[in-house]
Amino acid sequence: MLALVAGLSWQSAAHAAQATQPHDDILNLVEFAAFQAASEQGLDRIEVRVRSLDQRLRPALCDRELEIVRAHSGRVLGPVSYGVRCSGSVPWTLYLRAEVSASLELPVLANALPRGTVLGPTDFKMVTRRITSQANDMIVDPEMVVGMELKRPLPAGSTLRHGHVDLPELVSRGQMVTLIAGGGGVEVRMQGKAMGSGAKGDRLLVTNLASGRRVEGLVLSDGSIRIP
Repeated sequence: MLALVAGLSWQSAAHAAQATQPHDDILNLVEFAAFQAASEQGLDRIEVRVRSLDQRLRPALCDRELEIVRAHSGRVLGPVSYGVRCSGSVPWTLYLRAEVSASLELPVLANALPRGTVLGPTDFKMVTRRITSQANDMIVDPEMVVGMELKRPLPAGSTLRHGHVDLPELVSRGQMVTLIAGGGGVEVRMQGKAMGSGAKGDRLLVTNLASGRRVEGLVLSDGSIRIP
């Protein structure tokens, strides 16, 4: 009887040693982690495709809960890598690749526009696009670019990125401008000459034509320059 029990115990241990972790457990964990990471970025209609494991790979059945190892890049869209770790009695770690995409509603150009176009509300239409790269540089709110100027020509249907637009130039080098000084309800206006070009909010050197002095001022929305 003792020999039979010992034999059964040995067979049970041998079976446990040969048991392998189902691939689906590993793939599902990576899919969930990738989906959750994209959701935390506020993305919608997320799709995750995890690359299958080599069928010859037979990791030992983990006797502890599997852990996810998050990607260090911080990227949640496109090709992303995640690790799955077993910290049990037979430890192992596997790294898998997933492809993640999401849907995002974006403003796109309704028509082809040349460089220098100052954008207005009718220049856009909203469309839903599948994206596979980070949207950090994409403009998602058209109100952000109304009144901005295109830095390059773009075809119809183009999504806009922050590098595509800039504030329009209000003052050109050599231009005669109005200088505004004073405060507290008392303002003095005088003529000046811009020593550089700039947009609203830029600081420019200008020459006060009355005194001949060069001073620095702030470009206002109407193209005038406020000086201290």
